[in-house]
Amino acid sequence: MLRRVFITGANSGIGFELAKQYILRGDDVALFDLHFCEQTKQSLGELADYYQYVEFFATPICDTEALQTQVNNAIAAIGKPDLAIFSSHTYEQLSNENSIACQHFATVITPHLGMNSHLALTTPLIDATQFTPQPSALILAKELRKKFKPNNIKVSLICASKTHSALANPAYAAKHILRGLDKQKLMVILGLQSKLTYIMSRYLPNWIMDSVMDRLIKQQLIRTTR
Repeated sequence: MLRRVFITGANSGIGFELAKQYILRGDDVALFDLHFCEQTKQSLGELADYYQYVEFFATPICDTEALQTQVNNAIAAIGKPDLAIFSSHTYEQLSNENSIACQHFATVITPHLGMNSHLALTTPLIDATQFTPQPSALILAKELRKKFKPNNIKVSLICASKTHSALANPAYAAKHILRGLDKQKLMVILGLQSKLTYIMSRYLPNWIMDSVMDRLIKQQLIRTTR
């Protein structure tokens, strides 16, 4: 079934790679970023079939009014989103601007989400060794899940560490995210170590968890000092 997908951060990085994947699937996409270079527009446009919509909307995500205008334009162009993805494509965004931009995007897009739609928000791990996502994103996701439950709207958190190699390979990360969103996972976690940390933090006693993490940190220090 064809869908309408809204993606931020789509000029480059993971957002760009996600756009490629959804276009190749045959979906209509509305892409948002501060600006779009001609190479991005050409590369993505060439992937689309004649019946597909691939629309570009340049806007600062942190500017609610400007973002609202462009989201309205996107809806007028391709319709309301079945899937909306907030993607940050630089380490700086992940560490400094993510919280503001993420909340602005969620605020603007949520009134336009219909029954059985899906919202995915990228959040950084502020401490990857303890699997600690950004608190504001966790709170936001919890509030949205409660709000959207009657309409069966899914809310997923995409958790990424800026030190993880997946972010250096956007195509790999995008495919991993795609698989997680297809399964409508509540947590899409990039990186094997982050996944293991998350699983252990849920199911192992604290004293075992602390011992395992101390060992992992020591091993990492040995590798970096060689």
